[in-house]
This record gives sequence, structure tokens and C-alpha cells, in this order.
Amino acid sequence: MTNLPIRGLGSVGVITDIDPYSLPINAYTRAKNVRFNEAKVTRAPVYRSISGNLTVTPKFIYGIDALTGFDTVIVVDETFDIYEMSNGVLSQKFNSSLSASSITPVTATILADVQYINRANTVPVHRVPSATSFTVLPNWPSGVTTTAIRSYGDFLLALGTIEGGVEFPNRVRFSDPVLANQVPSTWDATDLTNSAGFNDLVQMKTPIVDGATLGSNFLVYSQDQVWMMEFVGGAFIFNFRKLFDDAGVISQNCIQEVEGKHYVFDRDDIYVTDGNTRQSICDGRIRDYIFNGLDNSKSEQCFVLHNSLLEELYFCYHTGDDMAEYAEGDACNRAAVYNYKEDIWSFYDVPNVVSGAQANVNSVSTYADATTTYDNVGGSYHTQESPYQRHPLVLAKAGGGVANSKVYGIDLIEKGSLSQPIDTAVSKPFF
Repeated sequence: MTNLPIRGLGSVGVITDIDPYSLPINAYTRAKNVRFNEAKVTRAPVYRSISGNLTVTPKFIYGIDALTGFDTVIVVDETFDIYEMSNGVLSQKFNSSLSASSITPVTATILADVQYINRANTVPVHRVPSATSFTVLPNWPSGVTTTAIRSYGDFLLALGTIEGGVEFPNRVRFSDPVLANQVPSTWDATDLTNSAGFNDLVQMKTPIVDGATLGSNFLVYSQDQVWMMEFVGGAFIFNFRKLFDDAGVISQNCIQEVEGKHYVFDRDDIYVTDGNTRQSICDGRIRDYIFNGLDNSKSEQCFVLHNSLLEELYFCYHTGDDMAEYAEGDACNRAAVYNYKEDIWSFYDVPNVVSGAQANVNSVSTYADATTTYDNVGGSYHTQESPYQRHPLVLAKAGGGVANSKVYGIDLIEKGSLSQPIDTAVSKPFF
């Protein structure tokens, strides 16, 4: 058989939705656990355990940037108990007193150096810089819960609320502006001496799911619409206008802002928007493969993770398709990976993962570490210890082929076998 030389073997990536005979010669119809970058094909990043076996059932992870040293990593479990991870060990920072587990999505934000965490069926909690533990948010309106809590400018936002047992699924509540190191002083919209208020987006056909800042504006996402929230000041404070009537977001934590654009995991598409126009980045390539395999009964488990070091976005979901691993679990077992620098797709296996974040953590190997050989370290000890680089973290839940709940860091190891994925489309990573 004649060998056919192919240039730019990694320049196209994976295209699953077009018949193979119609594809470029350097395109792949199936691939997982490999990267396509700079016209090369290499193995995907490896997963390194940076925690011991977690004794909680995890739901959410959040990285809090530090000015110096290592970042703070927050882990929330299914009963909304909150933990801080240091050197792979969890210490409890909030006891919710909730007895029933729930897979309801958790959202978090930071405003004026105060940390906020929310779940839709309980009151938000917070932690000011001087505190060690989280406490219930003071001045929060009585009898109110919210789908998602986010920050915009000097304001804290509550997106979609239940107030006194009455649902306001399209309501955007905003607090009075906050001062440094302080929580909002009031949310009272009837008090005309402050700027707190709310707006009901009554034209929305489905409930608000989430929202995120985009430049100087804020975009509010339902399942099938996107609205822009603009600060205008004066008596109106904010202006709201509809952007898209045929696009939305699949769940909370499925929006990532990168280079002045939102990358959004929708219910039937993955798209990018600059706040004026939107463009699908998967249509005609892998869209059919993703959404034909996506388990919609587990759509609340979806999330998006940004790997800024590799310039990749991980759109994580649960699937039962022909390449699925860890399919018995109820969390995410697949990441559709988009290299936004190269405009190329690939797929990675993920081990029953519930959430992701970026942080630098103390997980390096040193000369005193007798369990890691130099061949397996992936570079040098100096390159690991020196830069305090932020790496993506994923929170894996026991079950579906995963023995124990753990936090994994995602690293591009150049050599060795630290839990590395196999460079083929037929084997799953070893965790």
C-alpha cells in the first residue's frame, strides 16, 4: 500500500457531521483525548489528583484569585455545605443545615472583595475579606430565593426569583451599589433614597437561567432569549433590550467571557456573541454529534470551563454516544473542546465531573517527593514550582466508573505517565 503524505495533519480537527468522503484529507471523523494545535496532533492534557478522596458528595468548585501565593479553592457539596481546600484537604466553612442532597446548580461571584455563593432553593451566603467562614447574606430580602447570583459594576444581581412563594422567573433584582469590603446595604425597591430595584422582562417566554458581564454591559440569558442590561444612570439606572429571540443557554455556569466575547453552551447549539451578533461555532462540524448524544435529563449538569493556558474551552456534558466512557454516572463524562485560537474541535473524556474552575494550587512535585520520578514529572521541578500558573481544575464525583470523589488538575505534561490519556480514540484516560 502506498503511503500518502499529508501536510497540516492537525489543522482541521474533528468534523463528525459531514460524510467522510466530503471531508478534507486532514480532517478526523472521530477523535478523543487528543489535541489539534499548530497543525500538529498531540495527546490531550493529563489529569493529576490534587486532593485526597473527598468525604463529601461534591457539586461545585470555585477558584478565588490571590494577589500573591496560592489561590483559594472553594468546594460546595450537594447539601450546600461549603469547604475550603488547602493542600488537598477540605476544611468546612459553612454548615447549611440542609439534610436533603440536591443537584440544583450553584452559582458564585465576587464583588468588592466579598465572595458570594448561591443555590436556588436557599438563601445566598457570603464571606467578607476579614472572615474565615461563610455566613447568610445580611440585608437579603426576606422570603426570597434566586436562580443565580452575579455581579455587574457596583451592583449585585439576583436573576429569576421566588418571593414569598410567588415565582418571578423573569425578574432581575439589583442591590444598592456596594462599597469596598461590604455587602449591599439594601435591596428595597420601594425606598427611593437608594438605587435598589428590579425589572421584569415580561417578553421572555422562558425563565431566566443565568447571566454574565460582557465588557461594560451585562447579558441575561433564558432558555431561548438573550437580553442586554446597560447601566444608564439617572432615574432609570438600567436599560434592558432584547438581543436574540432564538438563542439562550442550557444551564447555569455555561457562559464564558473570553477576549471580549461570550462563548455559550445552548440547548441545541454552541455559539459566540459580542453582544451585537452571534455565530455558531459548531454547526456543520460537530453540532449534530453533540446534541444527538447529549442526555437532556442531565442538562443541569452541563458547564463550561476555560483553559487559558492552552486557549481552549471545555463544553462539558453527559452523553451515551459511541465514544462514551463513565456512562453509568449522572454527571459529565464528555468535554467538547474548542481551541479558539485555531478554531478547531476535539473531544476529551472527563470522569463523572460536576464542575470546573481555574486556580493555582499547591500540587507541585519537589525533590523531596519520593513518589514521583524525574521522567514522570513532565518538564522540570523548577517549571512546576516557580510560576504559580493557574490551571483548570475539575471536581469529579464518585460513581459511573470513578471510585472516589476528587479534585483533578489538568496539565499538559510533556512526557511520563501521570494519569495520562492514551493518544487514540479508543481508550479512556487512567485516573
